[in-house]
Amino acid sequence: MQVVVLTKAPAPGQVKTRLAAQLGEGVATALHEAMVRDLVDLLASEGLQPEWHVAGQPGPTFRAGLPGTCTAQVEGDLGARIAAALGSGPAVALGTDAPTLPPPLLRRACASTADVVLGPAFDGGCWCIGWSRPQPGLLEEMAWSDHRVFAELVTRARARHLVVDVLPFWYDVDLPEDLVRLVQQLRTLPETVARNTRRWIRNTPEDLCPR
Repeated sequence: MQVVVLTKAPAPGQVKTRLAAQLGEGVATALHEAMVRDLVDLLASEGLQPEWHVAGQPGPTFRAGLPGTCTAQVEGDLGARIAAALGSGPAVALGTDAPTLPPPLLRRACASTADVVLGPAFDGGCWCIGWSRPQPGLLEEMAWSDHRVFAELVTRARARHLVVDVLPFWYDVDLPEDLVRLVQQLRTLPETVARNTRRWIRNTPEDLCPR
């Protein structure tokens, strides 16, 4: 499958908004940039050439750090933007909020031949969504901030008699408790994992990011 990545240009107040109240907009924006760089490293280590779909206005430095093709996200809700990025498939869409995503999970997503591939997240959403061919309407009129996104997508796909490949659970870093989990997990992982996010943690005051 082709890997497509949906992300945002790093702009204070536009990224990591649910963490900005704790971290401050500038620090939250730096976290976003670090996690994007970690995904770049992961994809490169797997020899993957992603398509980047960016919301907002990426500056030249940010754009230069994104290998592969880069295009603006279409207008519409998240479902419309994911569908447009997946295109005619086969493709799998990732975000940039999972800096410790294990390479084997990424490989499984890319190797799937199912009609629909879903990577469930612990918060009820998805860390990846993909399809082998377009599924019109599958991603429409979804409450994307709801904790039942994954369950709803499985229900919709099975109602269409589609083959669904459900991958292992993983997590995005969106909330303060996710940041705590990330810091704890990184203590158990090799230093080569999420190097940029580790650097952000070291450079962030401990009262903002306890460690």
